[in-house]
Amino acid sequence: MTSADIPRYRRILLQMDTSSHCRETLDAAIEIAAGLQAELHGIFVEDSDLLSVGGLDFVREFSFSSATARVLDKQTLDAQLKALARSARRQLEQAGTRRKVSVGFQTVRGDFQTEMANASRDADLIIAEGTGRLLSRYYRAWLPGRTPARRMQRPTLLLKGGKPLVKRFTLICDSADSARKCLRAAASLLPDEGRDLTLLPSASKAADAETLAKALAGAVAEAGLEARIAAPVNLAAEAVLQHIGASDRLLVVAGDGALLRDEAEAHRLFESRHPLLLVH
Repeated sequence: MTSADIPRYRRILLQMDTSSHCRETLDAAIEIAAGLQAELHGIFVEDSDLLSVGGLDFVREFSFSSATARVLDKQTLDAQLKALARSARRQLEQAGTRRKVSVGFQTVRGDFQTEMANASRDADLIIAEGTGRLLSRYYRAWLPGRTPARRMQRPTLLLKGGKPLVKRFTLICDSADSARKCLRAAASLLPDEGRDLTLLPSASKAADAETLAKALAGAVAEAGLEARIAAPVNLAAEAVLQHIGASDRLLVVAGDGALLRDEAEAHRLFESRHPLLLVH
């Protein structure tokens, strides 16, 4: 794989919305953009489904700090969204100035999946928070970005808890073709220095796993990258996560691969503590 075969991420789109906007994710995205010498464009989606809630008479708003219920009307909800968007813009511009990264920002209103798909057309990489801003022992925020992330035709990086990007990558490979896709995406995200790439053959049958491991060795040699091939595991999220263990890894997986086509398996990966890079 020559340098010409490795796509360069020049324009990064950062998803900033009511469920995923947090300063730590913004800081991580800024650092990634700075390292790639790329532009970072934030998009704040005012979800029409959320706005429609304000028109329902029976809807009430509760605060985590108080059990008192308040009426949530459209005007109040609209004002809250605008305030969040202004805060997101201000933080993005300040972070861009501090790290000398070119930034842009836009607020759009409409269907979340449609607006994200439209905004991603000019992006080389999409970054979103993969855990949610509102986390506690008993509550996990629903993330609208998880569903369209698998449908986007752009590499999508789902960070977890706003943590910095780790340099240890595990590429989940169910075919030589998916390995090539994952290798190109991983090589684009980090420079050679300090990068640790591990290809994890994943197959449903032991015989297929052995054949796949040999094919992956050929893909690595073809790519001309330094990477090691781990012992094969079953094509299941639980087997992948058990193989990784306690180490912090970025999981690289084909968005149209067999593992993510199974909703239960996809859910286990999305709910894990490991960040994900979905490639197409």
